[in-house]
Amino acid sequence: MKNITIIGTGAYGTCLANVLADNGHSVVMYGIVETQVNDLNINHKNSTFLGDIKFNQNIKATTDLSAALEKTDILILGVPTVALKSVIKDIIKYAKNEMIIINTAKGLDEENLGLLSDLIKREFAESKMMKEYAALYGPSIASEVAQRKPTALMLCSDKLEVAKDLAKIFSNEYFYVYPWNDLAGCEIAAALKNTVAIGSGILFGFEAGDNAQASLITVGANEMFLIGSQFGARLETFFNFAGLGDLILTASSQKSRNFTLGRKIAKYNSAKIAMENYKLTVEGVGSAKIAFNLCKKYNLKTSLFENMFQILYNDTKPIALINNVFNDVKLV
Repeated sequence: MKNITIIGTGAYGTCLANVLADNGHSVVMYGIVETQVNDLNINHKNSTFLGDIKFNQNIKATTDLSAALEKTDILILGVPTVALKSVIKDIIKYAKNEMIIINTAKGLDEENLGLLSDLIKREFAESKMMKEYAALYGPSIASEVAQRKPTALMLCSDKLEVAKDLAKIFSNEYFYVYPWNDLAGCEIAAALKNTVAIGSGILFGFEAGDNAQASLITVGANEMFLIGSQFGARLETFFNFAGLGDLILTASSQKSRNFTLGRKIAKYNSAKIAMENYKLTVEGVGSAKIAFNLCKKYNLKTSLFENMFQILYNDTKPIALINNVFNDVKLV
């Protein structure tokens, strides 16, 4: 049994807590919203994000970060990319011992145009609190994991043996976790597929047809690898659960926030108006800007990411995606 702390009481952190508690581990969730923490402790629900789904009664939640970190062996970062730096500072302040860090945020380091794993490692470096670093990526809509529906993901670490050990901690009869050691590839795929999903939602909203949508996803997969290869990513990563699996899900599911934003952009005929009317976190917007800047930095020609940047940041009419995305496509 491991002592596992999850930072964040959002939907994904909660469903992972349920998986780990089902596997017999001691799980503590840390959150800043007292009503959510009370809901988990008293009702064994996270009504804010996951309705009436009941969770394992052994999950404990607290608003006291020091208490949450008291006996931690494994720390799971279950907060959005934008919150990571401030959260890590608080963790370092209260942590008691060396821990394995597992990240679930899907994004990149905008400031340095680099990998999120490098940013997290730098933030923890001086504290010497981080024993190992890993990340969990794959097609995993939180509500389905919470309902214990079959889900398969990749546990990624630079060290394959570490990934193998951690994969066993998560794996059970409904949650299948496979070890992988191409951290860069998994991170690039996890971050950039969100932008592809917004584009897919735009085509869906315009009723461009299944052919166009499938073709756009294919363009996206190729451009994701083109960018990932600049970080040493391996091609095969883009065919596993962190790559192809997560891309298919996010770019086609009505439950996907990124896909939903794309549909709204088509509805309003404006990304600016759509984003003003959609308040949920959509990480594909930030990823589009990073992808665009990475392409400039490495002198890469990308049809999809160029068009998505113009639509999301310069309020170019979204019909431009249909008109331009299939011109001069670069395939692997």
